[in-house]
Amino acid sequence: MPERALEVERKFTAPAGFAPDFTGLVEVLATAVHELDATYHDTLACDLADAGWSLRRRTGGHDDGWHLKRPATGEGRVEVTAALSADVPGALRQEVREVTGLAAVIPVARLRTTRVETFLGTDGVPVATLAQDAVRATTRAGEDAWAEVEVELVPGVPAALLDGLSEHLVAAGATVAPHTSKVARALAAVPRFTPPASPEAPAADVLLAWAARQVGVLQALEAGVRTDEPDHVHKARVATRRLRSLLKTFARLFDTDRTRPLRAELRWLGTVLGEPRDAEVLREEFGDLLAELGTDVAPEVRHGLLDHLRAEHDRAHAALVTELDGERAAALRAALVSLLTDPPLRGRADRPAGEVLPPLLARAVAEVSRLREEAREAPEELERWHEVRKAAKAVRYACEAMEASVPGLSDEVTAWEAVTESLGELQDTAVASDLIVQVARRSGADPDTGAWRVLRDAQSDRRRAAFAEGQLALAAVLDRRP
Repeated sequence: MPERALEVERKFTAPAGFAPDFTGLVEVLATAVHELDATYHDTLACDLADAGWSLRRRTGGHDDGWHLKRPATGEGRVEVTAALSADVPGALRQEVREVTGLAAVIPVARLRTTRVETFLGTDGVPVATLAQDAVRATTRAGEDAWAEVEVELVPGVPAALLDGLSEHLVAAGATVAPHTSKVARALAAVPRFTPPASPEAPAADVLLAWAARQVGVLQALEAGVRTDEPDHVHKARVATRRLRSLLKTFARLFDTDRTRPLRAELRWLGTVLGEPRDAEVLREEFGDLLAELGTDVAPEVRHGLLDHLRAEHDRAHAALVTELDGERAAALRAALVSLLTDPPLRGRADRPAGEVLPPLLARAVAEVSRLREEAREAPEELERWHEVRKAAKAVRYACEAMEASVPGLSDEVTAWEAVTESLGELQDTAVASDLIVQVARRSGADPDTGAWRVLRDAQSDRRRAAFAEGQLALAAVLDRRP
């Protein structure tokens, strides 16, 4: 579990050869030298740094691990620490949501520090630590190097001692540091990324902003996915689909040698997320339907269906958590971070969004039209309409990604959502009908008789209504086009 402590310290910049003398105030107990290597995590807009927070993974000292520091208060800064791990610990990721919301949190700076640590005391009892640091910083803005000094009190030591130590440091030539933290200085020159809102913006920025949004959702919701918080699995699954769709619809703007494996892994994650979600949706739908049918459905039928779906959901969710703990999921998390820190984009993506994105959207729309014509040849084959729905989702997600920067897409998002919702309802009826037959036969009943027949008839009614709505929705988006 993360631990909390109040950090009381001050930072200074120091000239070359800086050698403070604390004679008469404290004594030197010991010294040590450390090579520290810290990777700081933040959003593309550096929201944490700008709010006075810092989140780092550091090795090389006596406190290897993750450190989250909140803004300074009157007494000091609250520091939350967690054990060393590859990914940001879930508890810390949840805590920074106060600042980041659902934005992706990724590595933004690497700071390598040679630290000379001097332990100060009185009568042999430690009271403070002086750290003289030679810092080398790497960010997407380039390299930087500087020297600084930190003095930190041992917990419980009166704050008045900090004033005395600070006076000695200033007398020796130090000056109060202009930045509250090393990472604040390192990120000062880093451009803050903001989602584009103009068709003149590079297409790369539009794609990066949308990808970052989906990666952020996956990161921020993972803790809730693990504990099965309401709607978390659903939202994570949608974010996974949006990412896959982005990489497919706009594939001509990406290095597909890098994105093809990522798409495959996102497909895998979507499948793992989908199993508990599908059982959850079916249970909700059957719960509503059974309540509507009332006494037309015998209790043993009602309980047979709902108990089966509850057990299926619990099994699938346990399997999901197991997968999230595995190496495959860890590799996917790393790949998603790389998608943002080293975007696999081609040169064409630097051209204006309003120039290069609409033609790719038009190709996706044409694919929906082609699949609709194929489905019309055998309208009773629901699998064909399922393919239409998947293609329509790609269009819907593309419109969502482009909406903020390419004018006129808000109505398109709504119209394509109507298509995907109605065709989704059509697919759900097929799954539900198959489930009714499966559960009936498992219980030794005939699915064509009694309450089982009533349930299947209800699904047939839903199917006809959903099919009609789907045709109208498709006509609204396809037949009005030249």
